[in-house]
Amino acid sequence: MRFATIGTSLIAEQFVAGAKLSGVWEHAAVYSRTRETGLAFCEKTGCTGAVYTSLDELAAADIDAVYVASPNVCHYEQSKFLLAHGKHVLCEKPITVTAAQYRELRTLAAQNGLVYMEAIMSRHTQNRRTLHDAVARIGNISTARLDFCQLSSRYAAYRRGENPNIFNPALCGGALKDLGIYCVWAAVDLFGRPERITATASFGENGIDLAGCAVFTYPAFSAVLTYAKNGQSRIGSEIVGDNGTVNMRLISMYADITEHAVNGETVFHPSADKVTVMSEEAKHFADCIQTPNTAEYTVLCDQTQTVLDCMDAIARAAGITD
Repeated sequence: MRFATIGTSLIAEQFVAGAKLSGVWEHAAVYSRTRETGLAFCEKTGCTGAVYTSLDELAAADIDAVYVASPNVCHYEQSKFLLAHGKHVLCEKPITVTAAQYRELRTLAAQNGLVYMEAIMSRHTQNRRTLHDAVARIGNISTARLDFCQLSSRYAAYRRGENPNIFNPALCGGALKDLGIYCVWAAVDLFGRPERITATASFGENGIDLAGCAVFTYPAFSAVLTYAKNGQSRIGSEIVGDNGTVNMRLISMYADITEHAVNGETVFHPSADKVTVMSEEAKHFADCIQTPNTAEYTVLCDQTQTVLDCMDAIARAAGITD
């Protein structure tokens, strides 16, 4: 199948590599705000297709789907336009800024017989099954700590007074939408919708959320979610049960999972590299297109809705405004 990309960032470049590795996609077009930027991206990725600077032209092109990796604030409008013009959409997280936006576009996609999916690596990696099985083996959950604190490569520029996209409130950046969403996805994926959510955040001078903490309350335990763009965690995530503990180095890819049994036995499950994980994401997207209306796709859409409902609740509780 033929796909186009919107966005020329590193994540888009990595996705193109993953899509090629999947063996089911041809990178056939690039959309960028300027032709020069689009041509430079083609040179990086080896795309020999057309470069578009107009969404109308992109929507009229001979492509099946579009991978959207533009700033968060653009996701809703660009995805809506593409879905209205008959293109399947795989959109980087967060797929929309609010739960209401996703609910609207999910309906639009269904009405047009299209697949509309969030590009969230953890949900599509083969290590997901490994994590679920490991958590099932540790018995009754006592507590969970889900963490993604990663010092941003753009934080120094932000501190100098520059305005990088991911630290720009006007572009709906911030720690919750960039990193916290992975913690929310893990909680929903492993434990379902919480009964109650409380949350706090710390803010920069321009009002952007730099770090945050949320507590998801479930009937028998609580999960604490921590995330930050202004500091680096070194210990990863941990889920504790009465029959053992599961540690995870990197929550965004469910990477490097270690099981610790109460008898002292340890089992380590290594992860694939990022491009391989993104190839799994690309393959899952293709599978949903080629075999429409599956129960798995419905579950995925329902989970996406739950995640965004939780993101809205965190934002309200922590005072994060778009």
